[in-house]
Amino acid sequence: MKRMMMCFALFLSSCSTLNTQPIKSAYQQTLPSVWEARGRLSVSVNNNTKTSGFEVSFNHHDYKLILTTALGFSQILIESNQQKLWVNDEPIKLTFNQWMMSEMGWYLPIDSLSNILFKNELGTTRHWQIKVSRYQLINGVQIPKVIGFNHLTKPIKIKLLINAVNRLK
Repeated sequence: MKRMMMCFALFLSSCSTLNTQPIKSAYQQTLPSVWEARGRLSVSVNNNTKTSGFEVSFNHHDYKLILTTALGFSQILIESNQQKLWVNDEPIKLTFNQWMMSEMGWYLPIDSLSNILFKNELGTTRHWQIKVSRYQLINGVQIPKVIGFNHLTKPIKIKLLINAVNRLK
């Protein structure tokens, strides 16, 4: 009986030392040049919360972001390449962050997404505290499921719920 109790105690103590961090793999060590993701986002600015669907696709440094309303009745298409930003096919003379702040009152740190999704780079950037509260297994690789962004100087909190990630190249 003592031996069974000792084995049970060893089993329980070994469970507490399991690594809860995602498994790093060769898939995550390099950033893909072409990829896409979709899901839902929740944005709180001054305790006013809004939700939206999102789809983002990257082709090297060019990207396309589609934000849809909760019921999907309307959408905003934001496209960017190295030279210009377009919103709903209209050229914009502002940067992505400037346009999002002026029109929406918030912005998504879109240039950090690939490092978060594929390299699990979390912590604090220049303007954001980034945390992942849940992971999911996609094609045998641990990918963030819920990503939280807290702006360091503005009352902006963003939560992304990732439903799908496709690494295309």
